[in-house]
Parts: sequence; structure tokens; C-alpha cells
Amino acid sequence: MITLDKLLNINVIESFEIIAGKDHLNRTVSSVSVLETPEFEKYVIENSLILTTLYPIKQDISLFEKLLHILDEKKVSGIMVKIHRYVDEIPKSIIALADQLHLPIITLNYDANLSTIFNAILSELQGSEFSKSNFASFYSDMLRTIGSEPSIGKLVESVKRIDDLDILIQSPLDDKLYYSSDLIASYYAKYQHPANTLVKDNNHLLYVTNVEYQDEVIYRLALLTGEEKRYILYNYAEIYKMVSIFVYQKKRENFMRQNQFLLGFVSNITSNYNTNEELMEVSKFYNWDVQFPLFLLLFSISGKHKEEQSVHVILRSIVEQLKINQKNVRYIFMDAFILFIVNTSYEANNAAAVEKIYDRVKNEIPDITLKLAYSNPIDQAHEIPKVFAILSKTVNNAKVRMIDLDIFNENHVRLMTLLKTLSYDDLRSFSHPIIGKLLEYEQKTNLPLINTLYKYIQCRFSIKNTAESLFIHPNSLKYRLSVIEKLGYRINNHRSHFFDLYLALYVHINLMENDK
Repeated sequence: MITLDKLLNINVIESFEIIAGKDHLNRTVSSVSVLETPEFEKYVIENSLILTTLYPIKQDISLFEKLLHILDEKKVSGIMVKIHRYVDEIPKSIIALADQLHLPIITLNYDANLSTIFNAILSELQGSEFSKSNFASFYSDMLRTIGSEPSIGKLVESVKRIDDLDILIQSPLDDKLYYSSDLIASYYAKYQHPANTLVKDNNHLLYVTNVEYQDEVIYRLALLTGEEKRYILYNYAEIYKMVSIFVYQKKRENFMRQNQFLLGFVSNITSNYNTNEELMEVSKFYNWDVQFPLFLLLFSISGKHKEEQSVHVILRSIVEQLKINQKNVRYIFMDAFILFIVNTSYEANNAAAVEKIYDRVKNEIPDITLKLAYSNPIDQAHEIPKVFAILSKTVNNAKVRMIDLDIFNENHVRLMTLLKTLSYDDLRSFSHPIIGKLLEYEQKTNLPLINTLYKYIQCRFSIKNTAESLFIHPNSLKYRLSVIEKLGYRINNHRSHFFDLYLALYVHINLMENDK
């Protein structure tokens, strides 16, 4: 911060005379303002240097004395008066009072240009501000930090080195806020979308703007400072906009490298990382602390959605339902699939969590078709590519062949794979004797008994849930079930286990019907 004596010694003002407070020129000058209003008590800024012609005062001694007391209360650094405009000289009583208050009074000649002096002082203040913060060092340190660890959180932390400035950055994708103080967070909550970039509230100025990259808004940036520090807003706004873009680019670059590593790993049956230790070691390069067992979730999403938004919804759901930290999750984009690799535990109820994850994604992004396959806990690194191959093949088949399942567990997939090793005739010879009557009745009446019974068993024999799943009235379902019972299927017999019936229906719907 620059002091008044230093300011006077660097030829900012060509000609002046110090008539009061000569021994108190070491006062800090934090800002400069022109005072030409009668209501001066409203506009005096603390630690500022006042420029004036004394137009509001003129020859009113009592008003002049009032001004000095207000300036003293505000701890102004001094007052510069242009004489021979409205006053020819400063009264001796005023000089005596100023000396008593230790308040410097400096007179300027009539030909002094207050606008020129104002701009010169402001320029020196700005230069002093950047010099004080060692701007070059600050900028290089900030770039070095985020270069090695691109993080909006780290970027926000850097503002601690700048006096009287707070920063807030919001990611529009997940609405997550990073901020340096509760004060700026409260101001931003009040002025998230102001009509103008700059908002004045009491003695604070809030600067709010979008940060764009390739015509896309990647962040919202807000800066807060005192009214007297207006000049630092625009300087640092441009710097933080530029550096936040750099963070975004670095994060994308790191993500692409990570994506390439993971994609190569999970899709390669002969992986180079055959031991857990090898995978755990190489994963550290991507800031990923791999812990076994691992858990794979493979999503196929089609329909109206934004890819990044879908990822965020899934990611948030995984973190909440599996009760894990986000750092324990990695994801990969692969054509029509998104694969999530999760550090999990044996105790986690993954099956129940997956159903909740599926339901939440469908609720938040309703206009999509969603298929989800998930693994059992994986203990060994070399098993990951094999499990991934099973999951991806099944989800792809489910999409292409319209298999009537939305969620696949690895066990379901292995069963389907096992059944596929049998010949078509073997599958038919198993299933047809069991569901033959249903098939014959369907062919005669077009009443969909096969799918009805399949859903009824899937829904644990619940009339309500089955009717909702089939989008029919419960009475219509009851009629179909009565027909099924008349055909000899004792679906409400508590002694029956229904395994053979359900397997025959499963084989027909998932392995035979779609092969026609």
C-alpha cells in the first residue's frame, strides 16, 4: 500500500504546498476520490485521498470544521484543495484544527487539473497494489499449482494472497460452488443473475460474469471487493477468467488421458496390468487410489439427454447410494456406453443400490431409454476385462434385440451366456413343453399371456405392481391370470417354486423370441 509522502515524492503532482499535518504524511492511501457535493458525509471513503475545490464549503467555517471532523473519523489520508477557484486561502483556524487532528491539507494551484491528478494517483495506487502482491510471482505460482493439480478449489484458494478480494466460481453442470468467504457466497445468492455485470450493495461491489469456452458456458465467476477497490475487479476478473479456462482445459486433457488408459485396460482381455499391485501403482498417475474389490456399472443411454448432465446424475447417485467418496469412482465414455468403475466393499448391498440408481436416473432424465449391467465385486485386476466383455456384449444385445430387461447383473449375464451354448432345439425342447399351452392360446387369441406371466413372477406376484408394469388395469390383469390358471398353471400355489416355469419364460423371451 502506498503512503501519502511517497505519493507526493514521485511527481504525481507538479506544484503543491503542505499547509497542515506536515508530520503526518505517512498515512496510507488506499483510494482517491473527488468531493464536490454538499452531502459529503455520505461519500467519504475510509483511507482515501480527497481532491476538492471546496465548492460545498466556500466561506462557511463551521461547515469546513464539520468536514475535517468527518475526514478524521473516516481516517482519510489527506485532503488536496484547489485554491483560487471557490476559496483563495485556507483559514488559519482550519489549519490549526487540521494540525490538531493530524490531518494533512495540501493546496494546489488554480491551473491544476483535478481529473489529471485523479488518474495519475489512481494509476500509482493500482501499480502499488500489484507490486505489493508481487503479481508476477503470484501468477506464476498459480499457474504452476493448477498445472500439476487442475482444480477450481485450488484456483479459489489463490485469492488468499490478494487483499480485499473474494472470489466465487460456480460450475453450471452440477451447481457446485467454490468460494473464498461466506460473505461473497451470501452476495452471490442474492445477485446470481444481475441485470448488469457490476452490482453495488452498500460499500461492496460484486462483479458477476460467465466464463465461456468454445461458445459454451463452463463457469460462473463472481468477485467481491470494497467500493474503493473497484479498479482491482476488472484486472483480476480477466486473470481469473483466463486461468479458469486453463483449469478446464487441463481437466479435460487429464480426463482424456485417463479415459484412454481405462478404455485400453477394460477392453483388453490380455491386459498389461495382470496383478492388483500393478493396476494400483499405475492408477496413481491418474490421481486414482484403486482399492479392491472393484465394481463395474455399464450404462447404455439413448434418447433426449445431455451426456455431461447424465454423467453427473449417475455419478451423484452412485456416490449417495453406495455411500462412497467421489474420488473412488472413475468413468469412461465408450461409444453408446458409459462405464463406471467403483471402489466398493463386500458389505455393500450393490443390488439394492443399483435399482435405486437406475430409478433416480430415470426420474431425473425421463426422456431416455436406459439399460444397466453391473458386476459382482471383482477381486483381481485380470478379471476386469473379462467381466467388462460379458457386460458390454449383453447390454448391446439387449438394445439391438429389445430384450425385456433393463437391469442386468453379471450372474444374469453368465446364465444367458451359458444358455446360449445350448442349441436352439435343446432350448425349445426344454421350454416348449412347459409354456406350450400359453403359446397356443396366444396364437389363437393374441392375448399376451407369456409376457403377463413373466412380469407377474418378476413383480413377486403383486397385482398392483404387475398391472403398472404392463400399463393395464388390474381387472384386465386378473382376467389374464384367470385364463392362465384355467390352462393349468397353478400360479398362486404356495407349494410351487416356479423356477422351471420362470426359466422357460426367460429362455423364450430373451433367447428364442428375438431370434425369430
